[in-house]
Amino acid sequence: MKTNLIKSLTIAAFALLAGASAFAQPKTFANPLDVLVGNERAIRGGEPVVLIFQDDYYLFVSHRKGYWYSPDFQNWTYVDAPNYPAGVVSVVEMDGELIGCSMNNKNVYRCLDPKKGEWVKIGELSRDRYGDANMFVDDDGRLYMYFGWSQIMPFQVVELDKTTFKEKGEPVPLFFSDIKNHGFEVRKPEDVIYSIFNGRREYNPEELPWIEGPYMIKHNGKYYLQYAAIGLEFISYSHGVYVSDSPMGPFKYSEHNPLTFKTSGFQVGAGHGSTFHDKKGNLWTICMIPAQYGEGGRGSELAIYPTAVDEQGVMYSNTAYGDYPQFYPAERKVGGVDNYTDWKLLSVMKKPIVSSTFEKYAPANALDENFKTCWAAQTGDKGEFFTVDLGAKATINAIQINWDHIGAVRPAAGRGGFGAVAQPAEEVTYQCYEVFVSDDNENWTKIISKPENKLELKHDYNELAAPVDARFVKVVNVSTYDGAKFCIKDLRVFGTTPEMSVTKVTDFKVVRNPEDRREANLLWTPVPGADGYVVRYGIEPGKLYNSYIVYDKNTLYMHSLNTAPEYFFEVEAFDSGLDIYRENSLATLGCGAEIQLAKRVAGVGNSGYRQTADTKILMLKEGQSEYVFDNIVPGEWVLNHTYGPVLWAGELTEKDLISKKDNPKPTVEASLTLMGVGDKVTGSLEMKVIPGKECGKIVVIKK
Repeated sequence: MKTNLIKSLTIAAFALLAGASAFAQPKTFANPLDVLVGNERAIRGGEPVVLIFQDDYYLFVSHRKGYWYSPDFQNWTYVDAPNYPAGVVSVVEMDGELIGCSMNNKNVYRCLDPKKGEWVKIGELSRDRYGDANMFVDDDGRLYMYFGWSQIMPFQVVELDKTTFKEKGEPVPLFFSDIKNHGFEVRKPEDVIYSIFNGRREYNPEELPWIEGPYMIKHNGKYYLQYAAIGLEFISYSHGVYVSDSPMGPFKYSEHNPLTFKTSGFQVGAGHGSTFHDKKGNLWTICMIPAQYGEGGRGSELAIYPTAVDEQGVMYSNTAYGDYPQFYPAERKVGGVDNYTDWKLLSVMKKPIVSSTFEKYAPANALDENFKTCWAAQTGDKGEFFTVDLGAKATINAIQINWDHIGAVRPAAGRGGFGAVAQPAEEVTYQCYEVFVSDDNENWTKIISKPENKLELKHDYNELAAPVDARFVKVVNVSTYDGAKFCIKDLRVFGTTPEMSVTKVTDFKVVRNPEDRREANLLWTPVPGADGYVVRYGIEPGKLYNSYIVYDKNTLYMHSLNTAPEYFFEVEAFDSGLDIYRENSLATLGCGAEIQLAKRVAGVGNSGYRQTADTKILMLKEGQSEYVFDNIVPGEWVLNHTYGPVLWAGELTEKDLISKKDNPKPTVEASLTLMGVGDKVTGSLEMKVIPGKECGKIVVIKK
């Protein structure tokens, strides 16, 4: 048996373990959350279950012979448990003990000592086909089994004998999926993040959803049966809930559904998890979410959202700013779901400055709030860096660095997933780096230092012990691992400015699809300077429990509505007080016209040239006035608009191209073409040949 004090999630105080001194015990965390066991690879955060037992929080995830406990939901201890059922597990407290079982497995186990990982088999279930098994013990001590994991089969419940664990009577069918009436249950092919079919077949728009992950919780005398739809590989993986006055039903669908739903922003997905009470009595919903790392799929991580039940018994969650910093259970106010800090995302759509860029992995990708894109440097060498210019000085409270792994030699199968093998801490380091801040992009102050990082934190959230004021934030590579390039999926800087604001948008339109009431389109008048918008909606004016977050646009298509009710909407603009950076693509990428210099080739049409390995091509760009073709040797040359008209052609001799003078004068000059816009001439394109000591150059000038 082994126990390790670890950062099992990104919400533990790992900085002390990593040797950093810039952090105190944090009060906040931010989704997504990593799941770690000591120095091992980050593991799959699947099908999470959280409960309180003997005044400690316990966290169980699927396919792991072990689990974690914590007194405060921040500092976690991992427990190896060789006889623990693993698989997709159900764990419940019954008569002062933990009882556990696993999906599609008959065995039932009792825990003798949860902190030592001692579990023993105590019985067998009636069947081994309880899909996504979930045991529930009612206040009267009676034991029930909820199960369901299918596109066509229903959720069911059956009472179990507490001693033999056999069924007492026949299972009762509770509900099926209902895509005609529940918009969030619909599987749309365009929502697929990665295919679980590995190319064997396509996703069909007429497919029924998977409904899975039953989880029962009782609150204020009512029974809330949580379910997940539609599949981890979809961006719209989410939770709904049915409600009853009895554990055996009948259960009624909540028209306020979905319970947790997040398809926009950096972190997406919110399915197959559990809802639990913390030590203050507040509710939380922990979810399995899709992961995308190193351009690979099929992974899963965790996210946690504040949840509550209103006075009318409606259960709801707050995912509006679901990937922004929020408070730990000890800091959360009692009641409601208002648990997020007032820190704004300062870095979204700001100006990136980088050491280098590899192929298509553009710098702007690391500031776009899209977890499927990333920036990558040319190498994984020490010193590669990514800087964000916030545009003005701001107060920085926290920094979340979401890493990627482009170009890596992937680890051997099994590491970091099912059956991952623990590794001694001294053997492995992961992404090592330092973070600096500056007011002028020249004088830097180090605020984070992890030169020997022993934790595979794919979502590395750092709450600063004290806020810092700065305009520039630079992340500098110390070393990567697996041979990967230095790459960032998204750098997210959180903080405040004196000018930040939230504004209610009053001028907006909602058009609900008359042929499909599950869908609606929204359009609103943009708020000048807004970073983004939160669109809230619900079936009662005071209960707008669902939401989307939208960056840098003023439209939204949604397909998450229930068919029956009417809906109310609200649009809220948020602004960090910092200007959004707009790349001038004409200046950085070119204005769409190329000029090329090629050797004349005999017998090639009237133009007398063709592209060869010696052909040199330059892109005309806005704001750039001079273009240089170097290393020109004697011969016949053709300068033309690529695949277009010849601008100049002629022979350049040794006399034209060679000179021993330090500042030689042009030997050939020519006017190439007029330049303009529309019906106006704005300038001209000129050419001159400048000789050199060994070869010459052709300079093209925009005037």
